[in-house]
Amino acid sequence: MTMRPTIPLALLLAGSLASAPLLAADKPACQYVQMAKVPLHYTGLSLGITMDGTINGTPAVMLADTGFSDTYLTRTGTEKRGLKLYPTPDRIEGVGGESTVYTARVDGFAAGPAKSSKGWLKVVGDTGSPPWFEAAVGAPFLLQTDMELSVPEKEIRFYKPIGCENAWLAYWDRNAVVIPFERNVMGSRPVNPPFTIEINGQKLEAIIDSGADRTAIDSRAAQRIGIRLDGLDVHRYGSSVGVGERQIDRWSTKVASFKIGDETIRDAEIDIMDTRGRVPVDVLIGDDFLRSHRVLFAMGQKKIYLSYTGGDVFGKREPIEPWVRKEADEGNPDAQMVLALTYRSGKGVPKDPQLAAAWLAKAAAQGHPQATLLEGRELVQAGRYLDAIARIRPALEKLPAERYGALWLYLARLRTGERENGARELQTTFARSEDHAWPAPIADYYLGRIDAQALLAAAGKNEERAKAQACQATRWIAAMEAALAGGPEPAAAPEACEPNKP
Repeated sequence: MTMRPTIPLALLLAGSLASAPLLAADKPACQYVQMAKVPLHYTGLSLGITMDGTINGTPAVMLADTGFSDTYLTRTGTEKRGLKLYPTPDRIEGVGGESTVYTARVDGFAAGPAKSSKGWLKVVGDTGSPPWFEAAVGAPFLLQTDMELSVPEKEIRFYKPIGCENAWLAYWDRNAVVIPFERNVMGSRPVNPPFTIEINGQKLEAIIDSGADRTAIDSRAAQRIGIRLDGLDVHRYGSSVGVGERQIDRWSTKVASFKIGDETIRDAEIDIMDTRGRVPVDVLIGDDFLRSHRVLFAMGQKKIYLSYTGGDVFGKREPIEPWVRKEADEGNPDAQMVLALTYRSGKGVPKDPQLAAAWLAKAAAQGHPQATLLEGRELVQAGRYLDAIARIRPALEKLPAERYGALWLYLARLRTGERENGARELQTTFARSEDHAWPAPIADYYLGRIDAQALLAAAGKNEERAKAQACQATRWIAAMEAALAGGPEPAAAPEACEPNKP
């Protein structure tokens, strides 16, 4: 049986309790007891909303994801702890397609205040790229009781309503927007409640998805209400990944009105996602909305209360948004890394190598693994191989699912005459994976298991990624040939073909 962590009420109630100060008009019989409050953080290169937890007694970064259907471990979490994965016949569907579901036995799991002992947890197999979080805490955990999600205050609060069936529960705001659940969702397990919104006057079904960085409408729903993907106000800006291997095409568009309850946002800029019908609702309301709102899921009443707290509802959509810069200035190493990559790439801002290096150094000084890895990769290209190894090795210890970094480490080992040591490290890294997905064929080529022709053939097997993978294969081949010959590093670095890599 899969272990599903729950909030142990007796444990939480043993701590200090606080009743929310209900407004005077409420019946005194209603007691709205705050059971726990959990700090939130912005984490990863997407600066997702996370909470602290532990797996087997060691600290773990956990995505607080109301859009997820269960609580799952990721490969980052299992590989970091050497947990063995056992395949199951189950599949999980997400925006990127389907993923194999594994299980792993854990000795303990805690998310926020909730703890579970030994048992089995589900593991998501495919996520498009190595996830930066170690577990995703989904709706069945977060919404098993009333939950207030206050991203502006960086807190989640859990409440136990006693005699509050008809009470006004938005204790902080008598004028809060009230939204009824669209469907009866109070079955045996709590799920994220869908509700109706309006975009340009057209009714659509939506959920609040704290695991989505931006609010997005499904491409089919967009076209249904008259938003054409080839329209003048629609701009394609890239792709994203999630559960499943497929990258999702994304566009941005400006809609005349976005109405949620009694709140209307004019000239709202939102995303369009090509999910191919894999999302069960039309619209995912994401973190860009949550940063300017306080939201209470009143599960007992089957309502959502929300209040606007200030700021741009869907963000400024700038290359560097003000809240990201604020996080960086306050010392968040993930936000510092985001600034480093933005100034490095020049995407939407003038390229500034010096500013990029300064932010990268700040993140690396705090032990940020991606920053340290990027410094190591740059040292390889600069010919400083011993220094590169000293950076890449500790970074990979924190990023056990990072396959490309292992390839860079191998190249550095070749340059320092440590081919045998490098081969052992590379084999160990790729042996952790239960599948043989890309870039595993590159590792096979480096380890002498296949030749260059077989590598190029493997690169073309995935139709959606064939062009990028062929580019990668060619450049990784050139990098190894240069290392074996003792020549200079190739001018065209392999990461130029990796759109999701720094």
